[in-house]
This record gives sequence, structure tokens and C-alpha cells, in this order.
Amino acid sequence: MTQNKVFSVSEITQKIKDYLQGNPELRNIWIQGEISNYSLSGTGHIYFSLKDSNSLIRCTFFAFVNKLYKNLNLKDGVMVQVFGSIKLYEPNGTYSLNVVQIQEVGKGALYEKREKLRRKLHEEGIFDESHKRPLPLVPKRIGIATALQGAAIQDIIKIIRSRNEYVNILIAPCLVQGESAPDSIIAAIQELNHPKWEVDVIIAGRGGGSFEELMAFDHEDVVRAFYNSRVPIVSAVGHEVDSVLSDLAADAYAPTPTAAAEMVTPSTEELFSFLEEFENRLNQSILFKLENSNEKFKAISNKYIFIEPQQILFDRYQKLDTVIKNIELIGKNFLSTKRNSLMKYETLPILMKSKYDHFKNYYKLISERVENFSPLETLKRGYSVVRNSKKTIVRDSKNVKLGEKLEVILSKGKLEVEVKRILE
Repeated sequence: MTQNKVFSVSEITQKIKDYLQGNPELRNIWIQGEISNYSLSGTGHIYFSLKDSNSLIRCTFFAFVNKLYKNLNLKDGVMVQVFGSIKLYEPNGTYSLNVVQIQEVGKGALYEKREKLRRKLHEEGIFDESHKRPLPLVPKRIGIATALQGAAIQDIIKIIRSRNEYVNILIAPCLVQGESAPDSIIAAIQELNHPKWEVDVIIAGRGGGSFEELMAFDHEDVVRAFYNSRVPIVSAVGHEVDSVLSDLAADAYAPTPTAAAEMVTPSTEELFSFLEEFENRLNQSILFKLENSNEKFKAISNKYIFIEPQQILFDRYQKLDTVIKNIELIGKNFLSTKRNSLMKYETLPILMKSKYDHFKNYYKLISERVENFSPLETLKRGYSVVRNSKKTIVRDSKNVKLGEKLEVILSKGKLEVEVKRILE
């Protein structure tokens, strides 16, 4: 009987965790329900359950995310839609939803339209993690697509310059709200993607605003422009409650333009510190290699073979002499044996000549007999051979016709004749 595998609690919990967190259908999903068991921890994390008439799921809303939703009135009994991914907490084996976005139910037709578009783009793979590229560690030129008016552009430039004065900044101004905003945002992103500008990373976004003011970044064509960007792009829309769809399509997203500037700009101090540390590690590595190589060289150079290297040749010379002598002896023995074997064939030429003379006379006799019966010999005696046009030998005058052309073969040459008369 086959013994079934027995899992430990940790092993089976890990398998369940891997399945839940590895299932793409359980990542980046929206769930609607009623808040219950709402609690706010001293560290700012929010814990609550989301329930409907039949089921309940625990939710975790970490402080670094929920601080963007301070104006949202979360409490027991409120109907909400939350966005996040399923996680499993191994110590107690319970699963929960890690919430990154939340909104109250009942926002109206615009929200329903946006949700329909979100589902469509999700099914097309526009939000897939596999498409997202890492941001460059040390960008030389940062492109910015935003409005020239407003605090967003000033905040971005201020943060970039405070962190790294050597980075180039290229601004593609665009409208960020209103009917013409989508086309303007798309044009700015496409311009920053042109190879001639040599942009390494793009920040595209705006400061905070109402749901209606942020609608340009939920426009389908704008979302696709984020997705199709050749250059890694960061969505930096300063929203407090609602996430825009460009966040999901970008390679990375930041809650504010300021955060985006910090995200893409390496600190000069950090770079210098990293380079200094790298230089120290490189110097230490080189010194270690030198010391190690020096020790190996000393160890090798003290060996007997390096002190008197000619000893190698002496040993080889002796072995070579022995081999040569053995080869000579083997050769002499071989030749002596073969010479003795060949002596018995000394009379072979005499025997071959006798046999040759015998067969020569025999073939001469046969040849003479064959010639006597040869048709050519017969022709030489005055006879001839007559053939018709089909090369058939004519043996009877009945087989020819008047006027027929015949071929007459003589001992020397041929004749073509025409039958004038047939004699019986």
C-alpha cells in the first residue's frame, strides 16, 4: 500500500500561501462589501472586515497607504469598494486582503464607466506586472509631462535639484484637465519618448484634484500611452482617495509628484557614498588578489622543479633513449622474421615464368582456332554479308523486293545496292 505524504503545518500553510499569492486572479482585484470590526492601531494601520450577506473577509489597510484617505469616513456599516491583493499571514494561517485603494459605493455613472474600462484593460494585460520595467538607477535626463502652471512642476524640479544637481530635466508641458487634456498628455509622453531627447525616465502627472479633475488620467488613450511608453514612466497624480488608471499602466506610480521626483532621482550623497564604498571594496579586492597571487607565486617558485628545471629534461632524455633502443630492437626482430618468411618465395619467378609460357601457348592455339571460325576470316576469302534497312541479314531472295536498298558488307568496306532484278 502506497504511503501518503504527510505535511507539516508550516509546509501546507506555505503551499496555500504560494497558491493564493501566486494566483493572478487574486491580485489587483476589487471587492465590494460592508465594513465591520473597524479598528485603528496606534501605528496608524487600519484593520476591518468586509462582509456581505453570506461571507466575511479580513482586510489590512497599512498606514503608509491609508494616509492618502484621511478625508474618507471609514466606519462600521459603510459600503465600500476596496482594491488590493490576497495575502496569507503564516503564523495564524489566516488570509486577508491587503488594501491599497478604497472608495465609497455610489459614486455614479462616471465610476461605473471607469470600472468597465478598468476591467477591459485588465483583460488585455495593460496592467500586467510582467510588462513593468525597473526604473534606471542613475538617470542622466528626466522627462516631465505636466502643466507649467501649478505647484506640481515646481515641487518636482525642487526635489530633483535638491537630491541631484547633475541630472538634466526636460519638460514637455501639457494640459492636465479639461476636454483637450488627454490629447495633450499623450502628445507630451510621445515627444519625451523620441530618441533625440535621450530621456531615461518620465514623470507624468499632476497635483491633487477632484474626481472630475483627474478624469484625464482615466482616459483610455492616455492609459495606453503610459503602457506603450518606450521609456520607463512613472504615474504621479496627486490623488487622495481615488486611484487613476494611469497608475496601473505605468511602470511605477507615486502618490504625489513630489514622491515621484524622490523615486526617480538618486541622491548625490547616496551616490558618492556608494561610489566610495565601491572603491574601498574594489581596493580591498585588488589587494587580496595581489596578496593571494604573491603567496601562490612564492609557493610555486620554491618548488624543486623551478630551482633546477633541467632535471625534467634529463629524465625525459633517459626515457627517450630507452624507447628508441626498444624500437630499434623490435624493428630488427621484425625484419629478420619477415626475411626468413620471404626466402621460401625465391623460386617464385621461375614458377611464374613456366606457368606464363604454358598459358601463352595455350591461348595462342585457342586464338588460331577462333580466327578460323571468325566471320571476318570468311569475308576475307571472298564472301560477303547482305543486310536490309533493318540491319537484318538477308538469307533468301524471297525476302527482298524490287527497288529495295540493301547493305553489302565486304572484308574491307561496305556497299549500298538497289535490287534491279530478283533471280530464283
